[in-house]
Formats: sequence, structure tokens, C-alpha cells
Amino acid sequence: MLDRSQNKNPHRADQIDRVAALAQVLRDRQIDAAIIDHAEHMRYLFGYSASAVMYQCCIVLADGSVHGIVRQLDEALFASVSWVEDRVTYVDWEDPCDRLVAEIRRLGLANATIGQEFDSNYLTVRDQRRVAAALPEARFADISGVILKMRVRKSPAEIEEHRRAASLADLGVAAILDAIKEGVSERELVAAGYSAALAAGADNNAPRIVLLGMGSTTQHFHGGVGDRRLEPGQAVHVELLPQSNGYSSRLMRPAVLGTPPSHLQSSVEQLVEIQNRQFAAMRPGIPAKEIDRIGREGLAVAGLRPSFPHNTGYGIGIIIGPKLADFAHLFTPGADWVLEQGMVFHMYLSAAGIQISETVCVTDNGVELLTRTPRHLQIRQTGRGL
Repeated sequence: MLDRSQNKNPHRADQIDRVAALAQVLRDRQIDAAIIDHAEHMRYLFGYSASAVMYQCCIVLADGSVHGIVRQLDEALFASVSWVEDRVTYVDWEDPCDRLVAEIRRLGLANATIGQEFDSNYLTVRDQRRVAAALPEARFADISGVILKMRVRKSPAEIEEHRRAASLADLGVAAILDAIKEGVSERELVAAGYSAALAAGADNNAPRIVLLGMGSTTQHFHGGVGDRRLEPGQAVHVELLPQSNGYSSRLMRPAVLGTPPSHLQSSVEQLVEIQNRQFAAMRPGIPAKEIDRIGREGLAVAGLRPSFPHNTGYGIGIIIGPKLADFAHLFTPGADWVLEQGMVFHMYLSAAGIQISETVCVTDNGVELLTRTPRHLQIRQTGRGL
């Protein structure tokens, strides 16, 4: 079980500092206030995960003050997890956009320059246009990417959350491997992973904790759970996605019941070796596209697959539904960014219907592998332990 203090918001001091940094950006850009409604950014700045059912947000003024607009049903939760004290609420038969406009006017911002996150997954085109039309004297500025840039490098407290989540992933994988036996269903394996992760402290707010497939469905990265039952020689794809205080760490491992086909064993060994070369090259200042090239070329040279149409890794941090990952920093051939100390990534490679992955943190001179499950094909022999 994760060690939790009585403080329901252990990141409060960091969050207050982040808002102060955002306020400085607003002043530098001559923006009077910003409406923050991006789900991850609400959690990152204010400690609150808003439900996607109805629109909620916080207004940050250039002086650093914060004013929340919260669904009344969620006010008790907001009060218990957020440090923001100034808030107004609305009931379900009221229009939250009308409440937002009224609050902007109350704060004297009807003629101001107001920043909005036009890339927010909670701000619809319709709602943005309605707010702009209701405030014809206001000017709206796009602040997309400002907070995302702040989130790139994780603080020591954030990295510790990733470490905790990684340990939950390791526990979940171990529980699934222990449950592998002939005739076991996908549902039973997923239940074993969920039970272990939740009992140890996973606090997922939206994404699934376990992704799994067996036989022909090991290639379905994000497929649903079925009623297939395991037969000897079948591969099993196991992926854990637990969260600690909203921070996600992830882990993929291939497993097999009985004697594995020779090609499966060799494919896993090659994937591990290629990924190890990626890890050895990762350090601050290295272009992301160089790390991607190592993985992509390694797969091609080994003859594991003729093409690799997706990324070889992506940034992770706070995850709030409906998103399942932070794709602002992808390892692709065209990636034009460089690694920085404190970045955290889910790195993965796949071939021959199987996948392997780790959650890693960039350190001063390399990377730390946060997930610790042994990096090899997990073999379960009928009637015997692993």
C-alpha cells in the first residue's frame, strides 16, 4: 500500500508556485487574465480533477489570484482537494457558460484581454464562440502550450509519484503472471491486475488500469477485454497503466504459457536489445528524433518489421480522461525537440504481435528506469511457477 499522509493535496506548494509563474507569463504578454479549463491543467495548477459532464474552470488573473467556477455537485470535492478558496457554483439547470461570463464581468474583465487554452479538451468551439459573443469588448488571446511547457520537466515530487505508479505497474504485472494458467480468461487476468494495483494504492480517475490480449489479440494495443481463454503456446500481452495521485506510469510485457515458439523468444530478446540501445543514448540535450532513429532502424535491421507507423515513446505525467496520454512530446522521425532532465516517458517497441515497454525518467546524465519487472519473455510453465 502506498504511504499517504493526511494531506489530500501533497503538491499544493508546487501548484501555488506554478500559478505564480503563469501569472508572470500573463503580465509579460500583457494579458489580464486566463481561463484554465484543460483537464490536466486544472489538476496541475489547482489540484482538482473536473468531471467532463459539465464545463468547469478557473480564472487566473495577472496578479496571481484565482477564481473557480464549479458545478455545485462537485463543490465539496473541490473544497477538499484544491487550495483555491474563491469560487462560485452553478446548479445543473443553469448554463455554466453564462456563469463564466457573469464571473468575468464581476471581476471587471469585460473589456480585458483574456487568455484561453484553444487546445483544451474541455473547451468546445461552440462554447468559445458563445463566450466571445457575450463579451464583445473583450479580446481573447490563445495561450495554448504555455502550461504544457511548464509540465515538461517534472519536479522531484512529481517524479516520486511516477516511481510509485511504476511500482504499482510492477505489482499488477506480477499478479497477472501469477494468474496465468491453461483455460484462464482475459477477464480473470485483467481482474487480477486491477485487484493488485487498486489494493496497493492506484487511484486512476479515468483510464483503464490494465490492457490485455491473448493469441491473435496481442496486437490490439487498446482493445476491449473478451472471453478468450488461454491455451498453451499462446502469447499474452500485458500492459499496466496505474496512477499515483493522477500521475501515470506504464509497463508492457509479453508472456506465454508453456514452451514458447522460438520466434517469440528471439523477437523479445531483439526488442529488449534495441530498446536498451535507446536507453543508453538518452540524456539531456539529445534530439528526440535520434532516439527514435535508434529504435526504428533497429527494428528494420533486425528484420522484425518493415515499417513502424507510430511513435517509439511519448511523454506522460498527470492523466485525466478523456485523454490517455500526453502526446505533446512524441519520439518520431520528425521530432524537433531535445531531451531535458526531469522528463518522463513511456518508451515502447513492438513486433511479431508482442510489445515491451518501460517508464523512464531523464536524469542529469542518462535515464532511470522506473518500472522494474525483468526485461524478458515471461514464461509460465503449466503446473509450475515462473
